[in-house]
Order: sequence, then C-alpha cells, then structure tokens
Amino acid sequence: MDWTDSEVVAACRRGRPEGFAQLLLRYQERVYRRAYSFLHSREEALDLTQDVFLRVIEALPRFEEGRPLWPWLRRITTNLCLNRLRSNPTLVSLDEAFASGDGSGAVTRADLLAAGTDVAESALGNVFGDDLRRAMAALPPLHRVAVVLRHQEDLSYEDIARLMDLPLGTIKTYLFRARRSLRQSLAASWEG
Repeated sequence: MDWTDSEVVAACRRGRPEGFAQLLLRYQERVYRRAYSFLHSREEALDLTQDVFLRVIEALPRFEEGRPLWPWLRRITTNLCLNRLRSNPTLVSLDEAFASGDGSGAVTRADLLAAGTDVAESALGNVFGDDLRRAMAALPPLHRVAVVLRHQEDLSYEDIARLMDLPLGTIKTYLFRARRSLRQSLAASWEG
C-alpha cells in the first residue's frame, strides 16, 4: 500500500504501529540528510533525527490535517539544528577530526585531470566533493545553515530570514561571506 501523508497522520493519531513505521520509512532519511547538512557530524545528525521524530510524535495531535508532512518536518529539523548550533557552535564530526589531511601517497588532482578517463572524472568529483564538505564544515554554523537553505533547499532570501528568525540584511551578509569563504577555501585547495 502506498500511504499518503494524511493516511500516515491518521494512523499515527490512532496509535497504529504501521503508521509510525511509514512515517519513519518515508522521512527518516530526509530528516537525517538535512540534519547532517547543517551539523556535519553523523553522531549529532543521528541524535537530532531521533529528537525530530520525538517532537513530531508529541505534536502530531496538533498537526493540521490534509497538509503535507515534509514542510512541517523540514521546519522542525531546521529549528532543532539552529538551536543545536547556537548552543554548541563548535560541533566537529569525529570523521572530520580523524580524516587524513596530509595527502601523502595520494594521487594529485593534476594526475586525475591528466588521466581523462571516466574513472578519473569520478574520482575528481569525489575529491571536489570532499574539498567542498571540508570548506562547508569550516564555515560559521549560521553561515552554513544559510548556504544549505539557499543552495540545497532553494529557499528565497526572505524565506531563509523567516525560518532563521533573522533580518533579511543579515541573511544577505551571511550568504555573501559564506560564498566568499567557500571560493577562497576551494581555490586554495585546488592550487597546484
């Protein structure tokens, strides 16, 4: 059976286990990915994902029937991420902390570019992705959130300002500084 959001909500409200299973099946991965894009820590993202679904279960009786679940879940996830980042702005992933940064014995970007094969292009994309993830993780938390909301969620500046509860000018400044920082970080990592 392909459940609609309304059916999932109705089943959850009646306390049916299959309703909760459908809720998790449909949205757990999306909530986790969103949390990870803000927090850059698997452990924190997993913890926050659990918090989101606990909040959802508590608030489900007040959820407006007939509305789609994802916008509501997205808002809860974003708000919890913002709260977590504000209370602990130095979140660092263990993966990032233990990642090797010396590049010893690694194939260089120039080697990959010179190879010109599909495998080389795929590896180059992975290297770029790693550089981008590191550059994003280095951004101040609220700048990172603004970038994710703008470029991954494709929200307008006004929507970001409303969601983050900040003035529009502040959002524009955060995005300007974040983009500048990302350009500088990526340019530095790709030199040579």
